Amino acid sequence: MFQTEPILYLQSLGNDWLTSLMILITSMGSSAFLAAIVIIVTFGINFRKGFLLFQLLIWTGLITEIIKTVVAFPRPDFVDNRVLNLEYGVKNTSPFSGGGPEGIFKLPDKEVLETFRLQETLNHSPFGFPSGHVAITTALWGGSSEIFNRRIIKLMAPVMIFLVALSRMYLGRHFLGDIMGGAIIGLFLLIAFTLFLKSSLKEEFFKKENFELAFRHKNLILYFILFVIPPVLTALSLISADVAGFFLGTNAAYVLIIRKGLPDDEGSVEQRVLRIVTALLLFGVSSFILNVGFETLETAAYFSFKLIEFLEAFIPASTIWVSVVVCTKLNLYRREKELLSSQNMEWNRNALKKNGME
Repeated sequence: MFQTEPILYLQSLGNDWLTSLMILITSMGSSAFLAAIVIIVTFGINFRKGFLLFQLLIWTGLITEIIKTVVAFPRPDFVDNRVLNLEYGVKNTSPFSGGGPEGIFKLPDKEVLETFRLQETLNHSPFGFPSGHVAITTALWGGSSEIFNRRIIKLMAPVMIFLVALSRMYLGRHFLGDIMGGAIIGLFLLIAFTLFLKSSLKEEFFKKENFELAFRHKNLILYFILFVIPPVLTALSLISADVAGFFLGTNAAYVLIIRKGLPDDEGSVEQRVLRIVTALLLFGVSSFILNVGFETLETAAYFSFKLIEFLEAFIPASTIWVSVVVCTKLNLYRREKELLSSQNMEWNRNALKKNGME
């Protein structure tokens, strides 16, 4: 599971064209791609379904990050200096050479683990197990098939998961064991998500009164889950500042939106497209400005760096709320009068059908 031979074999078949293709495929597990997909669903199709999918993805990312930190396993290019990091094109400077542990179910060599963990403490090296790309891709496609219940999505899900998993191994970023671990975590969270969708808890999550600032059990539990857990995990060094920032920013935006009332999803194709474009622009522009603005502070103190990392994730995530406000002001959501008129027409049609007049 933690041998480098399968990776070296895949890389021996490679060329520039295949590497470019694999980098493109692996980007489907990146945070930018996932944010774009969820924004398209949330603002173009169904706000509730989009936000539920968002919750599944950020919880998958959070749990994967915790396991990575606790397990603290190295990536293949640290275990074997023959493995190339094709994703970033970074030169391999590992002091180790070899195919990894001899047995298929054995863990990486103890000396390799100790050296890596010491280096991680000093240089904050990235962890390997489990694969976050595979876990989140499994959650994304599995969650989408559950939410929309479309045959095409169900057929595409295993193909997309396999392609992303293959790309992670080919690019030298993960062992087979990392891939399997990511898939298992994604499936476990997908099962939990499916059970959530079928329970009464789903409706509780969309009740405005549950997010009021009141000392009721439901309110306190929801606020604890949405806003207390991430800072605690960050303080314990179990998740990174950017993961906490993205989690808190998204949830803060949602609470602000639901306390004003969830937007109506109905609208013309033009309105839906403009809502998507507005949300993508606000998210993308805020991310770009923050990245450029904080570039000069990369050598700042550790605490300042963590704060910058947090803000670079928190602010773009919170633009979901800004996007809803802007789209509402621009009349890109159907107005309340139009919605009531449409509902009245539907009730009248149903009444006519019942009376046998239609």
